[in-house]
Amino acid sequence: MYDLIIIGMGMGGITAGIYAKRAGLNVLMFEKGAPGGILQQIAKIKNYPGYEEISGVDLAMQLMKQVQSLQIPFKNEEVLKLEVNNEIKRVITKSGTYEANNVIIATGRKPKYLGLDNEQELLGKGISTCATCDGFLYRGTDVAVVGSGNSALSESLYLSNLANKVYLLHRGIEFKGEEELVNKVKNTANIEIINGVNIKKFNEQEGKISSVILDNNQVLNVSGVFIYIGYKPDTEIFNELNITNINGDIIVDEVCQTDIQGVYAVGDCIKKGVYQLVTAAAEGAIAVSDIDKN
Repeated sequence: MYDLIIIGMGMGGITAGIYAKRAGLNVLMFEKGAPGGILQQIAKIKNYPGYEEISGVDLAMQLMKQVQSLQIPFKNEEVLKLEVNNEIKRVITKSGTYEANNVIIATGRKPKYLGLDNEQELLGKGISTCATCDGFLYRGTDVAVVGSGNSALSESLYLSNLANKVYLLHRGIEFKGEEELVNKVKNTANIEIINGVNIKKFNEQEGKISSVILDNNQVLNVSGVFIYIGYKPDTEIFNELNITNINGDIIVDEVCQTDIQGVYAVGDCIKKGVYQLVTAAAEGAIAVSDIDKN
């Protein structure tokens, strides 16, 4: 029996793990992917205290070093279900069932997709949601980026250093991202901005993307498409607990506890006003502080 199980090892989850270990709690963390969560997909971070600039991958590595130095137990397993039986919480994975008095959900968000017919089949075969992960595969080729926010802008800049040409596609006219990023994109020679368009179809050859057709019937011969049209909470496995709103955001109180006693949630999977690394870290600390008091 654990005092606390943490599901997800992004900024919020790892911060919770650090605070739990230092509080002397018997804690276990789970992560189904790479530790750091969405950090693995961020090329540059310039607004996190203590770092003038750091890549998401490097910050994730720093967090993991701290996890290892504190000897915080963790498992690289996917959690399939969370069951609540009065005070006992059961975290179920493929390999077994783990019991705890408290659980912190820190599963973050996952990318939205365009919803085209062959989109899911082409993931990893020309379609990606992570330029820092996959950009090197498209060195010297033409690629497209879909989106209008900071992620689309910054990843277009990242790809411009690898690809021959980057088409930045978005359905509007004005970008939603920061003015500094917008200006950099507009002044980068090998980035071409195409406004007011959507991708209508992915063409493929031998199981990989060969080109895309836009809804203005323009054809772009690209070998890669990077999609940045937003994120949604990664919370489907908790639907039966009735702790989410219609959009899948987990609803918590001021100490990050849900309507279920002993079940907390932190980071980008919760309903809140500001989605930033610093808020996720703060929520991890707040949740564990409340658990430690009880």
